[in-house]
Amino acid sequence: KVISGDEEGMVFGFDLGQSSDTESDGLAVEPSGTVLRSTLPARDISISSNERQVAIATDDENIRVVSLLDMALLHTLVGHRGSVNSVAYSPDSTYLASSGCDGTVRIWDMREGDPACVQIMPKIAYVCEPGNSMEQYKVRWSPDGRMLAIPCADHSIKLVERNNWGVSALLAGRHTNTICHLAWSSNSKYLASASLDCQVVVWDVVARNAILSHANANSLCQAEWNPRGNMLAFSDCTGAMYIWDDVIPVEQGRAPPFERVVADVGSLGKDKLMSDLFDDSAAANRASEDGMDEDEDEGDLLDAGDATADAMDDFVVDDDGAGYAERQAPRWTAVAASEVQCFQPGSTPWAGSRRYLAFTMVGSVVSIAQDESHNTIEIEFYDKSVHRDFHFSDSFKFSMAALSESGCLFATTSRELANDQSLRGAADADEISVVSYKGFASWSANSDWTYKLPLKENPRCIATSSHGAAVITSLGNLRLFTCGGVQRHIETLPNRVVTCVARDDMLLIILEAPGTIRSSGGMKQLEYEYVLMSMDGQTRLAAGCCPVTPASEIVWTGFSEEGHPAACDSKGMLRVLHKYWAPSHASWVPVLDSRKLSRDRGKREGFWPVALSAKQFIVVTCQGKSKYPPFPKPILDELDIDVPLLNADTQVGQQEAKYLASRLFIEQQRGEAERTGSEYPGGASVLARDELEQDKLLLRLIQLACKSEKTQRAMDLAMMIELEKSFDAAVKIAVFLKQSSLAERLMRLRETKFASQVDND
Repeated sequence: KVISGDEEGMVFGFDLGQSSDTESDGLAVEPSGTVLRSTLPARDISISSNERQVAIATDDENIRVVSLLDMALLHTLVGHRGSVNSVAYSPDSTYLASSGCDGTVRIWDMREGDPACVQIMPKIAYVCEPGNSMEQYKVRWSPDGRMLAIPCADHSIKLVERNNWGVSALLAGRHTNTICHLAWSSNSKYLASASLDCQVVVWDVVARNAILSHANANSLCQAEWNPRGNMLAFSDCTGAMYIWDDVIPVEQGRAPPFERVVADVGSLGKDKLMSDLFDDSAAANRASEDGMDEDEDEGDLLDAGDATADAMDDFVVDDDGAGYAERQAPRWTAVAASEVQCFQPGSTPWAGSRRYLAFTMVGSVVSIAQDESHNTIEIEFYDKSVHRDFHFSDSFKFSMAALSESGCLFATTSRELANDQSLRGAADADEISVVSYKGFASWSANSDWTYKLPLKENPRCIATSSHGAAVITSLGNLRLFTCGGVQRHIETLPNRVVTCVARDDMLLIILEAPGTIRSSGGMKQLEYEYVLMSMDGQTRLAAGCCPVTPASEIVWTGFSEEGHPAACDSKGMLRVLHKYWAPSHASWVPVLDSRKLSRDRGKREGFWPVALSAKQFIVVTCQGKSKYPPFPKPILDELDIDVPLLNADTQVGQQEAKYLASRLFIEQQRGEAERTGSEYPGGASVLARDELEQDKLLLRLIQLACKSEKTQRAMDLAMMIELEKSFDAAVKIAVFLKQSSLAERLMRLRETKFASQVDND
């Protein structure tokens, strides 16, 4: 069976048979039907070993697994945060490896039920531009099923060992550009790599070095071994195909590439060491070639052996279901952090020819792909009485944007900037990035400005507000600008920044905490830190740990309409940074569990964050497994803030949650007024109104406590009351419900609590 896919998103199946032409020894190819119709180009296809399923990668973040028996969609694998460019079944179809354009490789367990992601390797592979066919790369399993080969950003190849998923070998030093394709020989001893540097290189996997190479006139895009002969076929980007005969010098004693090594499938489940593949003679040859002594080489093997220590803990396998094998808890160890994954709040991956660069309550910024020379940027505002929508031609191909009421900040990485005609002749032109600002001020004739960053310094995340703009770069530099483009501050941050966002004079920066906690099973526990500072860079308002739900990561940050810094994690928990105006008292308070809200509704839906106010979380509701807002711009939904307290399904729990949310709002407004030296928003009359509404919530709770004869609870609630007239109402409630002893205590408390106010009067 043959499966093919094209850039129109059509995936077809073909059956192979003997040609009916008696004079021909060729094969007959008959179409068997459409396997999948996609709106996006198909990038990679992998058929399971039993030829019953096919995994398909397209230019979105999901992987489709389709039955080849009836062409039905069996599974949709969700997890990648960008376009998927490669899929590969292991030889026994136990695992499926996939790689995304963000450089993340995922391993999926396909054995039974719903497939599950069992390993995530962030930023291990190339980071490439979605939709660019020239930059697509592939990950590939060895025929014996022991190793997964991954092309890396430094033009090397990492060999990842099955089950413990550790890097067992590194093949490097020959390629100078993107490795597009990898091909294993039938015996798993040789690996061929085709690259955009016009080279095809053959590696001896046992000796871990390159033994042969061939230089071509054009960039290469694919290579494949003859499964039954000593031949290698490869093709270049012009469509030409080449045959390389007698690749491996067998006469020099090297093993032919077509002697297949049958995988011991049973041993693959016991974390077979990569070192088992290397015999002593091969290790000795390697040591002599690299100038290493045997002790040094032995040390490397010992280091590699640490990765399997956890695997030996569960050596006893409960293979007959008797239940005598004790389940082992995962062991957690601290390991060096890989490259941090940054994101821009409100941005999405490409959906066809469009993507959101920014999506806030001010409006949206959409990039529309046109051709190789430019994109189109459309800026649409919600309040059209303040600003009018506009669009412009984008020759820089901006990859990120930050939108505020004062202007829009854009940035582009070096890859997108390659189409800038003014830089084509510059040295290392594709290493130059640009930051550009478009101001909305009507009184200023020309408020736009643009800066080119130094070579090899690229923006990681950006933010803007009415007080200026911020750019955090790949070198860890925080560059602060005024709205007019004046460079007013620069400092170096730890190179662990995840994202940033700004409002008025505040800049919130989220960083990954040093080190990543990883278990023997590959689970990852991310920890975060935050820094809240002024937009002029002169004041640190608060800093510390930024908590997330276990086994989750931060997916959105922003400020509430009133100025509360906020963050939402991938488990749907929304938190606000409270008392940030008093650094020693700052804390993250959970205010909404959106995933619980979805469960309570009984719907399969997700929420894509847009903005936050004191009472509501503004989101786009994504149905099913969709994770991002569609085009055209969807209608926004409002989720009521619901602090996740205990007994939330009771009347008392609901009233307590409302009171706590109200108190957070009032305290924040007071604190912000104190920090900025201004009065409470709206003045004293608005403050009195807000305090009265808060006291009304307490009075309802006091009434419920009195009805349940919980006098101590009623007393505790009364001590939280702000206004004297509200306290009088609490006394009346106690008297009306015949709680005389409580009424007497409340009267004495009233005299004490408000005595100072009487003296002042």
